[in-house]
Amino acid sequence: MEMPERYGPYETVQQERREDFLTVWRARSPSGAEGRLYWFDVRGPEARAVFFRFRKALKALSALGVLPEGLEISAKPGQYYVFWPSCEAPSALPAKGRKVVREVGRILEALRPLGFALPDLDLRLNEDGVRVAALDPLSDHDEAEIERLGGRFLRALPSARPGRGNRAASWVPGLLLAVLGLWLFAAGSARYLNPPEFTIPDLRGQDPRTALEAVKNMGLKVTFTMASEPDRPRDLILEQNPPPGTRVKPGRALELVLNRPKDGRVPPLAGQPLSDAQRTLEEAGYLPGAAATGYSEEPEGTVLASAPPADAPLPQGATVRLLTSDGPAPRKTVLPELTGLNLEEARYLISVAELRLGEVQTLPSPQPEGTVLAQSPPAGVALDVGSPVVVTVAGRGEVLLPEQGFMAPPAPQETPPETPATQTEAPPPPDLAPGERIVPIRVPLPASGTQAPVHVRLVVADDGGESTPIDTFAQGGSTLEGSVRVKGDARFKLYLDGFLYQEWTSPAP
Repeated sequence: MEMPERYGPYETVQQERREDFLTVWRARSPSGAEGRLYWFDVRGPEARAVFFRFRKALKALSALGVLPEGLEISAKPGQYYVFWPSCEAPSALPAKGRKVVREVGRILEALRPLGFALPDLDLRLNEDGVRVAALDPLSDHDEAEIERLGGRFLRALPSARPGRGNRAASWVPGLLLAVLGLWLFAAGSARYLNPPEFTIPDLRGQDPRTALEAVKNMGLKVTFTMASEPDRPRDLILEQNPPPGTRVKPGRALELVLNRPKDGRVPPLAGQPLSDAQRTLEEAGYLPGAAATGYSEEPEGTVLASAPPADAPLPQGATVRLLTSDGPAPRKTVLPELTGLNLEEARYLISVAELRLGEVQTLPSPQPEGTVLAQSPPAGVALDVGSPVVVTVAGRGEVLLPEQGFMAPPAPQETPPETPATQTEAPPPPDLAPGERIVPIRVPLPASGTQAPVHVRLVVADDGGESTPIDTFAQGGSTLEGSVRVKGDARFKLYLDGFLYQEWTSPAP
């Protein structure tokens, strides 16, 4: 079953809409409340401007008391969202009754400076009056369109009705005022009937004083809202609405988003699983850093501490590093001496030491088959409980050698003149002394199981003393061939990688 995604503290149920930087989900809050989650991917000026315009609209609606209970707004770094709880009341449109019409008009009047119109709203009617069940964040209308779409409700407001003034006490002052008014109208008709337009400059990245100086002659209604961007300077203008380059007339509202990084405190995280602690940090407006580990009696993956520590003051958006448990430290044991034992005895001692038998390598040897010739690691080493131990045991091997070599024939005697030359024996080879012989050797080397060469050493003791005619390296699995010159009885000892592989005697004939 596919697990639901989490955005901040909310569990998503179904995606309803995705457009540019806005995603709308059917979601569930930690308390179980159902609603819509408006998630903004604020990575550019356009997305930032739309989010803060939307937030300002929600504040205006909140002042009217028409938002559902439980609505939440977040402007933390990386977590720009609005959770809008569901409202199950019936629709308020078409409006019935003067009271409902006026309430709808109040809502439209509050949203008019921000560019929202009647079709952008989902209005519901319950026993407490009109409630706003939804507002489209991406909608933006000009003044004429707002009036066209919701003029009926806007005109129903008391402020839209013309008031009754007192009649003049006499007609003379009225005439004078009329003349003066006509003169003023003639003098300033161009300005008042056709007010000048201004192009809003780019104020982002400026401080408030510089920004106000740049627009002071435009007659704009400047308001400031706050945002928190810890990685940028304090009191820096992050965004503006309307955006740079917009043509406006005097009296238009200009919203400037001012950076006021919030200092929070690191939440307590010790004892939480790593995933829960990371989620807690994100919800508090912090970035989880790389997690270090250490041995502890706490279960593996449990958070032991944070840096900075819990309750330490820290600007939102900063990184918090975590220390997690690797579980209890492994116990140690000492590897006993295994050489000289058979494999079963070695296996038993390894298990008693709470270790485990690893790879078993076989090396041909004159030792009884299965005798442990070597161990890795060596005896006496402290190891973690459960570590593997590699042993090398003796196996069978065979060296093909003749018992005797080729003897030199005895020295020739003088042939009597009467003896035919064809009857004399052949002379000995010129390089063999009397009594010497040559013993050929052919050694098939066992495969070592590795790519390392085998050290081959042959020691020969005969009537002439002891010598080492072969001391070399050869590849395992190959055959080593050669011959050895001996005199009299000869005793051979063949060593492979330092172990006595085979010994034999070649008696003189």
